[in-house]
Amino acid sequence: MITVREIDPHDVAAFDAWYDVLRAGAVADREVPLVFTHDATANSLRTDNPIKTRLPVAAYDGERVVGAMLFEYNLKNDLDAVMVEIDVLPAERRRGIGTALWGWARSKAASLGRTIYQIELAIPEGLTPDTWPGSVFATKLGFVVEHVEDHLVVPLPYERSVELEPLEGYELISWAGPCPEEYLPVYADLRSAMARDVPTGGMTREPKLWTADELRTLEERTAKSYQALVVLARTLDGRPAGYTVIYLPLTDPDNVQQLDTLVLRDDRGHNLGAHLKAANLDQLAKHLTTQKWLHTWTAETNGAMQKVNARFGFVAREKNVEYELELPAPTLRPAARAVVLDPEDRILLLRFEFADGHAVWAAPGGGVEVGESLPQALTRELAEEIGIVPPADAPHLWHQVTVADGHAAGFDGVTNDYFLVRTDAFTPAGSMSVEEMLAENVHGHRWWTFEEIQNHQGPEFLSPRTLPLLLARLRDDGPPPEPVFISL
Repeated sequence: MITVREIDPHDVAAFDAWYDVLRAGAVADREVPLVFTHDATANSLRTDNPIKTRLPVAAYDGERVVGAMLFEYNLKNDLDAVMVEIDVLPAERRRGIGTALWGWARSKAASLGRTIYQIELAIPEGLTPDTWPGSVFATKLGFVVEHVEDHLVVPLPYERSVELEPLEGYELISWAGPCPEEYLPVYADLRSAMARDVPTGGMTREPKLWTADELRTLEERTAKSYQALVVLARTLDGRPAGYTVIYLPLTDPDNVQQLDTLVLRDDRGHNLGAHLKAANLDQLAKHLTTQKWLHTWTAETNGAMQKVNARFGFVAREKNVEYELELPAPTLRPAARAVVLDPEDRILLLRFEFADGHAVWAAPGGGVEVGESLPQALTRELAEEIGIVPPADAPHLWHQVTVADGHAAGFDGVTNDYFLVRTDAFTPAGSMSVEEMLAENVHGHRWWTFEEIQNHQGPEFLSPRTLPLLLARLRDDGPPPEPVFISL
C-alpha cells in the first residue's frame, strides 16, 4: 500500500531517504543533469524563507521511500499557483506512485485555495514531450506546455577565446559573495527588471519585484550553498545598464550555474551582454575548483541571447519545458471525526463497506450540516453513531483534505477534521439503528490496540492511510499545537 506524507527536513534519516529518491528520479536517463545537491537542498528546506514555502513530501511502500515530491508556493506573488516536482524511482514506475503524490498535491493546493499548478521538466535532446516519461504523465493529468527553454552547457575550465569589440561608454563592476552595500538598491532594481523582462511564454507568472532588504535576505540564504559571482554594468555617469550572475556551488563538485544575464532595453546593441558574460567567466576562473560544466538556460524565443551563448560555445543538451494546469476550486464536503482513545490507548474505529467490495476502518463522525460548527457536528455524529458526548475543548489534531472521486456523492472530495476524545472503554450504542448504520455503509466497530494499528497489513484500508504514524506521534508527543495537514 502506497502512503504519502510530508516529512520533516530536520529529521535526518527521513530527509536523506527522501532526497536519495528525488535525485535518483531526477537524474535517470539524463546525460548532463543538474540537480540541487543534498546539502543545498537541506539548507534550503531547513532555513526559514519569507517569500516561498517549500515542502518535502515522500511516497512510502511500507517503510521504504519510493517516490519524492517537492511542493512549493510563493508567499508574495503568484498567489493562485503552486509548483510541483514529482520523482519516482525508475524501477518503481507504473505502480501509481506518481498519481498518489499528485493526489497529495491536489489536496494541499485545495487547502491553500490555489488552483494553478506548474511543473518544469528537463527533456534530453533527441526526446520529445510525447516520449519522455515525465511529460507523458503530465499530459495525462491535463498539463499543457506553455514555455520552452534550451538547457545549454559548456565544459569547464573555460578555455575558449572569444574576441570582443572594445566596450565604450560603460564600466563593469564585479564582486564575489554578497552585494556591496553601495550597489544593493541598484542590484535589487535590476533583479526586478529581469523578472519583468525574462520570457515566460504562456505561464501564469507575476514578476517578483525585489526590495533591497529582500535581496539581502536571499543572499544570506543562498550563501549557505553557493558563492555568487556578479558583474554589474553601468554607464560612465553611473546609470545601471545590466548585470549577470553565476552561482558557484559549495558542495557540487561538477556543476556551475550561469543564471540571469540582463541588458536594459535602452542599452542593447552595444554587445554589453557578451562583455558581462566574459567578465564573469574571468571571475569564475579565479574561484573555480573541480567543476566540469557550466549550465545556463535561454528561451527558444530569445534570439539575441541564443547568439551570445553560441558565441561562447554553449551547446543545447536538454529542453527545459514548463507546463501549467488550471483546475477549478473543488467542492469539498466537510466532516468532523473523533479519535476515540481509551485508557489503554486503544482506538475505536468503525468498519465501512462499499458496493465495490472494498472496506475501510475509519474514525466515527460524519458530515457537517448547514449552519453547524465543527464541534456541533462532532457532538451530533458521536451521539448518533457511538453514544458518547465529546468534551467541548476536544483537541483539534488533524485537518485532512482529499480531492478525489468516490468520497462524497455530489462533491469533488472531503475535508475531515479530527478531534481527540479520551474515554473509558465502552460498547458503542448510538441513537441510530443497525439498519440506519448499514444505510451509511457502517458494518460494525472494533477497538484496536496501538500494536494492531502499527502492524495492520490489510486488506481493509485504514483511514487516514497514515493512521499508524499519526497515532505514534500522538502517543509520543501529545496533541500538536495546531492541526496537522494530511491527505488521503
